Amino acid sequence: MLPELHKDYTQTAEFLRRMWLGETAPSRPGLIMNDSVNPNDPDYDPSCGHPLMPTRAINGDDYIPQVDTNNGPNAMASAFGDGSQMAERHWVDKVLEDFSEIDTLEKPKVTSGLVGEAIEKTRELVKTTEFSIRSLDLQSPITVATQLLGVSEIFTAMYDDPKRLHKLLDLLTDFTIDVIEAQREAAQGRFAPVYWPWLWSPGEVGIELSDDYMLSLSPEQFDEFSLPCLSRLAEHFGGLFLHSCSIYERNLPSIAKIPNLRGVNSDLSMSAPIRNILDALPGVVYSPHIYMNKEISRPSQAEWLREILSAWRLGDRLFPCVIGVIYDDSTQADRRTDWEAVKQVWFEHGLELK
Repeated sequence: MLPELHKDYTQTAEFLRRMWLGETAPSRPGLIMNDSVNPNDPDYDPSCGHPLMPTRAINGDDYIPQVDTNNGPNAMASAFGDGSQMAERHWVDKVLEDFSEIDTLEKPKVTSGLVGEAIEKTRELVKTTEFSIRSLDLQSPITVATQLLGVSEIFTAMYDDPKRLHKLLDLLTDFTIDVIEAQREAAQGRFAPVYWPWLWSPGEVGIELSDDYMLSLSPEQFDEFSLPCLSRLAEHFGGLFLHSCSIYERNLPSIAKIPNLRGVNSDLSMSAPIRNILDALPGVVYSPHIYMNKEISRPSQAEWLREILSAWRLGDRLFPCVIGVIYDDSTQADRRTDWEAVKQVWFEHGLELK
């Protein structure tokens, strides 16, 4: 269901459906220019305002408003704890003390921890707004495992106790299925699977998961421990959109093995070349977010977008997301994005904004 707002998003939704699910890709890339909500901005549109909509796009791009249920990247792990590991919703300690506890670990209820709060929030949003309801932040089973036991412990177990680790990952995959099924049911047909970046997605896309530890594992380790979980979830829900903070060249063959892969997202600062990603994952949406990394940067957001669009070819499903704050090394502080310069790059490539 699309939001009942002053703007008509029907055309945008049709474009996005074709980007995600069409037999052929649209004849242009997609674009989101996303800034923080600021009611004092002269471009501010009250129809896009909602307390659970912390960001909005600059007018004219491919943005569709959604409300947020994101309770942070630790929501899944919080369901296994008693709350003592949390400090102002930030993770401060692991849940399990010893790897042997996996033998008696039970799958929690979906009403537990921050997961339960997100699902309850979803039920309330159905009653109070017509917006699509974005998924909570879902970390991959391997990531949740590190939150439960610690990163070093999980990585060591890949060599010392792989059988027990697989048991834990199977349980976490089962729990992920329970959580997503519960939130989809609570959303009553308005569930939007992609929570990052702010790209509207129809329910048929399936789910989104974050798997940042892909970068730390060898391809062989990833294929043995993480890929089976991702594949099982992608098959169960009919699709997967995968986030990783970066995507290295060596990750691409593993990602290509995921069934029903709908899309991938990464920060481009340290990722493989854009063309290599698009060629390795044909038919898959690539939605890079453009953030000026504190260590590796381009002169401007506009220059970064120019680099991305220069790699696009007809048939690609490319969907960059320009974020409204960049880091300036000279001032050691954030500074605002020059949106007019970003738009000019779009026009240089013969593209239009609505």
